Amino acid sequence: MTIKWDKRFSVNHLAIDAEHKLLLTTINALEIALRHPEDKEPLLFFIDQLHEFALSHFKHEEALQIKHQFPFVESNAKGHDYLIGELNRIRDDIRRIAKKATLSVTDMADLHNYVTYLAKDWLIAHLLKEDLKMKGFMGDGYE
Repeated sequence: MTIKWDKRFSVNHLAIDAEHKLLLTTINALEIALRHPEDKEPLLFFIDQLHEFALSHFKHEEALQIKHQFPFVESNAKGHDYLIGELNRIRDDIRRIAKKATLSVTDMADLHNYVTYLAKDWLIAHLLKEDLKMKGFMGDGYE
């Protein structure tokens, strides 16, 4: 289920594209951590890293959008708020599941569904539906 960066995800801004790649890499690391359910530390580490970096990235992206007078900054910020709410819910559920001594088949299915959701519906869908609107508005440098 690992998702690779595709040039169609690019918003043509070096810093934002690099941050999006890091978000994608972290989600992929979550998927890899699920291959070893007996060791829950990597799973907890990567979900916390994803949460921390998503907050930082969204703040940076919104600041750049304001600076460059991006016309969809408000709707993008609302999308970010929704995504953070979803990530909070998923992180809490992953922590709850990880506290169990042994993971059931249902627990493993839930964890895989969360990671798939984060990758496809959370990050990729947001990139393709919302963030690609930034092309042409944001310049192309590191800011």
